[in-house]
Amino acid sequence: GAVRALRQRGASLLPSGVVAVDGDIRPGDPVEIADADGGVVARGIVRYSAAELARVLGRHSAEVEAVLGHAGSTTVVHRDDLVLTDPPDPDPDA
Repeated sequence: GAVRALRQRGASLLPSGVVAVDGDIRPGDPVEIADADGGVVARGIVRYSAAELARVLGRHSAEVEAVLGHAGSTTVVHRDDLVLTDPPDPDPDA
């Protein structure tokens, strides 16, 4: 669902759309966003560390503060800081 949201709706990547974290990342680092097959679908600037992401992955944005103990961003990678590696999928309703 997260890949579809990124490609078709121009959405940000939310914690609920993250299923795994690979590497030692810190807020502000560039990251690759991959689909279930490992194909890179986007690159962007992450707002969480790897340790924080591991704690909030798969959770709704409203749960982040309670899990981390402080107010964090509601997005993992904001749309303004994200570039798709492939053109968006055509609108299936068109």
